[in-house]
Amino acid sequence: MALPVTAQAQESGSDEAEQRAAGSPVIVVTARKREEDLIDVPLSITALGSEEIAEAGIDNIADVALQTPGFSFRQGFGRTGGGDGGASVRPAIRGMSNILGAPNAGFFVDGIFVSGNITSYQLENLERVEVIRGPQAALYGRQTFAGAVNFVTRKPDDTLRAGVKLTLGQYDHQEISGYVSTPLQEGVAALEVNGRYYSFGGDYRNADNGKRDINDQQSWNVGAKFRLTPSDNFEAILGVAYGEDRDKGYATYKVGSNNLNCFLPITNVLTPVFGIPRSTTRSRGYFCGEVEQPDTLAYNNDELEQLGYRGLTRDYFRSDLTMNYFFDSGWQLTSITAYNGSENINGFDNDLVAKTNPSLTIGGSSTHDFSQNVRLLSPQEGRLRGLVGAYYYRQRDGEGFDVNTTWTVTGGAPNPALGDIYRFDSDDGVNNWAVYGMVEFDLTDRLTMSAEARYQEDKIFASIESNGNSAAITPATGQRDETYTAFLPRFTARYELTPDWNLYAAVAKGNKPGGFNDLPTNIVQSFLDDFIADGIETFDEEQVWSYEVGTKGLIPGTNLAFNVAGFYLDWTSQQLTQSQPYQQLNGSFTTTPFIVNAGASEIKGLEMELFGSLTDWFDIRLGYSYNDATFKDFYDENTEELLDTDGRPSFLDADFTIPNPADVDGPNGQVAGNRLPQTPVHQLNASGTLRFPVGNNVELFLRNDLMYESNRYAQVHNLTRTGDSYNWNIRAGAEFGDITVTAFVDNVLEDQTPLVITRLFDFNRTLLVPDPVRTFAGRPARLTFYRDYIVGAPRKRQFGVTVSWRY
Repeated sequence: MALPVTAQAQESGSDEAEQRAAGSPVIVVTARKREEDLIDVPLSITALGSEEIAEAGIDNIADVALQTPGFSFRQGFGRTGGGDGGASVRPAIRGMSNILGAPNAGFFVDGIFVSGNITSYQLENLERVEVIRGPQAALYGRQTFAGAVNFVTRKPDDTLRAGVKLTLGQYDHQEISGYVSTPLQEGVAALEVNGRYYSFGGDYRNADNGKRDINDQQSWNVGAKFRLTPSDNFEAILGVAYGEDRDKGYATYKVGSNNLNCFLPITNVLTPVFGIPRSTTRSRGYFCGEVEQPDTLAYNNDELEQLGYRGLTRDYFRSDLTMNYFFDSGWQLTSITAYNGSENINGFDNDLVAKTNPSLTIGGSSTHDFSQNVRLLSPQEGRLRGLVGAYYYRQRDGEGFDVNTTWTVTGGAPNPALGDIYRFDSDDGVNNWAVYGMVEFDLTDRLTMSAEARYQEDKIFASIESNGNSAAITPATGQRDETYTAFLPRFTARYELTPDWNLYAAVAKGNKPGGFNDLPTNIVQSFLDDFIADGIETFDEEQVWSYEVGTKGLIPGTNLAFNVAGFYLDWTSQQLTQSQPYQQLNGSFTTTPFIVNAGASEIKGLEMELFGSLTDWFDIRLGYSYNDATFKDFYDENTEELLDTDGRPSFLDADFTIPNPADVDGPNGQVAGNRLPQTPVHQLNASGTLRFPVGNNVELFLRNDLMYESNRYAQVHNLTRTGDSYNWNIRAGAEFGDITVTAFVDNVLEDQTPLVITRLFDFNRTLLVPDPVRTFAGRPARLTFYRDYIVGAPRKRQFGVTVSWRY
């Protein structure tokens, strides 16, 4: 079975679990901090067991998303980023997408929040992955605004287990992983150690150096888990892990301002100033339609390496200690302590073209976090059950640096050299504390009601990381903090039609705290004053109310499970992005992005899943989701400028409350009715595994996975779009007892649909647009740039073979 019943289901003591046939496609999950059968949890959850993860060749969180209806995960800039959202890490559950700032969905390992980047987390040591849709703040806490993804790892026990997996594939793909789990003293102590080495040579030819090194990635990690059970009442599990990621440039390209095809500036009327074109409108041009991938990609990998850097250098450390005390009365006390840290260095090519004097940006950052979670779980046999807990979390950014590059020409050849290294200390971070609890009561033998709630306080810290010098680290200045408190309830009801078929309803509130925008440190004071006057220094928290009804269970007479859910999300103060140009202290101009709050949005949707075995030789997993995610109210200043025809703003104030009587074309920046950016409307996944016994202890298999996502828009204007994507993977092979040999083809159709489209500016094409306040050379104009876009390209089609052994 793709999702077999685990031994835990029988140990739970549930009468319903005992009534279910062995081989039922039910898996035990811990989505509500206790063990429950999947079909009994009144929430929409996709659970992928370790067997299915191996069968489908699921290698990372992006692969998990392709198997999960309503969950979309896109990596726009490879594996870069420190886990703080943005185009490099964009999880969207139920259409709740974002562009900058913290992700809307939280990632957890054994219930422990992961603040760092999750894209390279290896899945070989997992028991299962749980994707829980809808706000999960009541029990999971911060950053679970749209949902939570929990990686549940194996526990070592008295059984000796071991496994090794070797993959060789096209594009110099090499991967080897393994684990050993062994008892140290039967019934008292056990240990598991695991490790993984992964190397991918790159699948795109680099026009800059002629090498095939774009998407080149290397990772290695080691981990250990020690379990101590000195008595029947006490359990302690200590886990540690360390890993390194080393990547070259990722597959991205620019649309280029010369390819803009709509809302172009009108520059043939006014005389240029100092050679800079002047437009009669405030539009900076746009691209309308589907973006197509160019024939060649480029990234200045050689130049970065000459300077001693890569596209990504990341080191991370994770540790946790879980202690459980089981009282004879049936109560359970749990303590979970965790400490994590990471250091990131990113090297960005700002041009993405073959160039002898490229523009490179190199920056380093570090972060660490500590968390403590304590909860008390009541016995689960009675009609009244519950839990109560307390949580503390502290995260701080540490030292970092920025590097300027300089280029000289020696003997006709470019000579790259590092410029000044600006080192700084940061005091950005967050303190979070919370108390939470749940009460569940069986009103009748069939009807169960539950209430959950969390009261939490987030204190957000921000500072100004001033430029220092190569000899010393400049301390952070301008420390600021803001506190956000929230009461986050969830109410559920479950009605048991039969022991294998449930109806449920849930109402929940979620929030994501506000914070501070990072203002530039190299900005001319007058521009900084304008930014502060416009109120962009801070942004507010966002909130959502989620309403969900669903049904889940087993189809009678089959080994098939189903899950159907409909939902409505009322979303206010959504955190979106804008960008503004400014003048640097050296006189040049650039732009900075910042987070703003939209007025209101709503999402209506449907999710359906069917999985299990049609026969003893044919397993299936089918999923579909529909997300109608639209704005109800959001006046976007960038949209107003884009649609401008007379060069006059529609409002005279930053809050858009004072109309401009001189404006002829009227207010046109309202995007109500438009779709939310960076999220698809439709998602479909269809998987099937055929098995053919051919001899004594030999079985052939064939698996197909087809995943579809509909078009997504780059921004709130709904003009630039990706087009529909089709991912088709095939795996075939044979099992010889404990040995499995699998040949695979990923992205059979070689789909080239963009992963992410990010709007930005072309810094090589300046433009003057009308402005009622600012002046340039004595004229009422503002210096800005033509629009441009950076686009993430998907992996190419790849062939390979995997050999695995398990004991």
